[in-house]
Amino acid sequence: MMAPLAKIFGGIGTVLVTLLLIGFVLPSTWSAEASIQIEVDPTEIFPFLDDLDRWDEWTNWGDIESTVSFPSRGVGASRTWDDPNFGAGSVTITGSEPTTLVRYEVEVGGGASVSGELRIEAREGGSRVTWREDGNLGRNPMMGYVARGMGKFQGAQLADGLEKLRYIF
Repeated sequence: MMAPLAKIFGGIGTVLVTLLLIGFVLPSTWSAEASIQIEVDPTEIFPFLDDLDRWDEWTNWGDIESTVSFPSRGVGASRTWDDPNFGAGSVTITGSEPTTLVRYEVEVGGGASVSGELRIEAREGGSRVTWREDGNLGRNPMMGYVARGMGKFQGAQLADGLEKLRYIF
């Protein structure tokens, strides 16, 4: 009776160890990008991208209890949070080129990080806004599995935020 149970539990253990080892070799990085055409000049859009307080108007950040620094815009502006659903972390604007580009870094508890940029290109009849993020979920072997779908998931979030931005205008 013990031999069949030992084989079953041994098989389950082998599968779990194999999944864990595969998780160690899977990349923990991901990338996502979304773009949208907005029929206004870049000078009208830029203030919404360069001010973390205004991100509440067009991103999901308004759903998270957080604290925004003063000043809330430009290089060095930051937002920090410690939310039971989203964990603890911060976002900091690391680069700002008026009317064309905002760069930021996100640090999340557990070793995950995101580098992002919001780029505005003047186009005839308006502006093209491109939002790009590159993330690293750290060395947790289970995060390799999460990273495989993160680009698609985050890409949908970026596209949703850009649609909300377009509705402002």
